[in-house]
Amino acid sequence: MKFTETNVTTQKEILKRKLGGELFVPIKLDASAFAEGVCKAGNPISAEGKKVNDNTAIGILLSDTYDENPNGTIVRAFASVNEANANANAGITIATEAKTAMPLIVFE
Repeated sequence: MKFTETNVTTQKEILKRKLGGELFVPIKLDASAFAEGVCKAGNPISAEGKKVNDNTAIGILLSDTYDENPNGTIVRAFASVNEANANANAGITIATEAKTAMPLIVFE
């Protein structure tokens, strides 16, 4: 019998409050988006599915996504993102250029 054990930590909630009108879009992440097999929620993502932190960002990754199944979900618009949680979970500071490129997302 094969057995594989994986330790997974709980991610921080990146939405400050759920408004009910958020625009979620499925996206296949590029292989370069993964570090140690995971792309963490809160990372800005480009249209090509790459992890970016500049003016090419089109959305914020909603939940941790693993390289075994690179299909993720990004928040594109009408959302209130908890910037502190997104930064902490992704291990980055979301750049001003990335926030400017996503004018329909509020960062609080």
